[in-house]
Amino acid sequence: MKKIFFTLLGALLMAAPASAQVGAKVDVNRLRANIAKSDSDIANPKNATKASAWLKRGEVFIAADAAPVSGLYSGMPETMLKLSMGDVAPTQETVGDSAFSVYTYEHVKVYVANGVVDFFVPITVVQADALDKAYEALDKAYQLDARTAKKVGEDMTTIRLKSFENGTSQYAIGNHLAAAGEFRRAYNVSNHPSIPVIDTISLYYAGMAAAIGEDYENSLKDIDKVIELGYENDGDSYRFKFIDLYNLDRKPESLQALETGISRFPTNELLIDLIMSYYAENDGDPSSVIPLVEGAIAKNPNNYRLYLGLGRVYEKLGQMDNAIAAMQKAVEIAPDDFFSNYLAGYFIVKKGDEMATELGKQAFTSRAAYQEALSVVNDVFRSAMAPLEKAFAINAEEIAVVELLKNLTYRLREEEGMQAKNDRYNELFRQMDGGAQ
Repeated sequence: MKKIFFTLLGALLMAAPASAQVGAKVDVNRLRANIAKSDSDIANPKNATKASAWLKRGEVFIAADAAPVSGLYSGMPETMLKLSMGDVAPTQETVGDSAFSVYTYEHVKVYVANGVVDFFVPITVVQADALDKAYEALDKAYQLDARTAKKVGEDMTTIRLKSFENGTSQYAIGNHLAAAGEFRRAYNVSNHPSIPVIDTISLYYAGMAAAIGEDYENSLKDIDKVIELGYENDGDSYRFKFIDLYNLDRKPESLQALETGISRFPTNELLIDLIMSYYAENDGDPSSVIPLVEGAIAKNPNNYRLYLGLGRVYEKLGQMDNAIAAMQKAVEIAPDDFFSNYLAGYFIVKKGDEMATELGKQAFTSRAAYQEALSVVNDVFRSAMAPLEKAFAINAEEIAVVELLKNLTYRLREEEGMQAKNDRYNELFRQMDGGAQ
């Protein structure tokens, strides 16, 4: 476990809204001339004390950053893209696990999936640090004249949204450290007194992107701040804190981060998987996780989700009877919850499979002795029918439940009514699995 690996953020980031950009064809020379003029203006001592000069400067840099992607927005129909930008021949690219049609224009590459613009990356960079320069100028205007707060806040919000948009695009193409910087800027800008909102989510994304880019020091700073601000994201903030600390070779602290996360979010499967992996490669007792979850249950004994977490911990420890008992408690508290019923049945089936494997290793002196032992195993399998059929009644579209019921009724097919059920579930599974035989 020397390195923690990651998957793409997927829909969470790729579906993030992009701020629409409008404008004419990019005139790079004019934009750079405007920057040069602004440099000259603020070099003049008389102008350097005018808030208006700094406001104008901020807008000059915002325009310079926006120009290459002018007119584009996430979700834009492909047909509209062609009409507004030109019908160039797209190339095909795979980014992560996703396939895109890529339209390359003079100043921007546009990635299209399922007939709509997903994200876009500028080719032309008018000024590399344009948004940082814009922030500095607007902050200067605010300091010179607090009456500019409304206008400064509007432009700062533009910088924040554009930084987030840039971050999603850089993340999508695998530039994780660049993405982290963009997300971090979005958060930092939101801290300006002219903006009434703190963009904690952007800082969380900065920490994630930095960790994926193996910049664990900065990721840890981001995630620690996120947790301080109260954004725990159902426990995932502790997952990234663990990743950072572990890869910084601060293992005791990394374990403490996991334990804190599990005590607060015991149903987070990734945290449980990580702590089991940790103990598989480091000294310690993985059963120490149990008191953490039980402590959460003691505080809220009617929260069925806590029993789901406890059951998963027991399963990972190989304690199937305890895992089943925890799931049955979850079902008792929330009889109409799909996952409680499904996992109760699944764990029972898993126990039955283990018993059947052991049965196959035994030598019997008579058929009667074998049948007696087999009946004990089948009793266990039979007890899984009720929770699994309840799960099916709650959600008949879940193929995993149908497959379990198909296999279970086949095993019990000689019992009354089971063959008919097997025929039903077998046909349902065939239909759900694309008609495969």
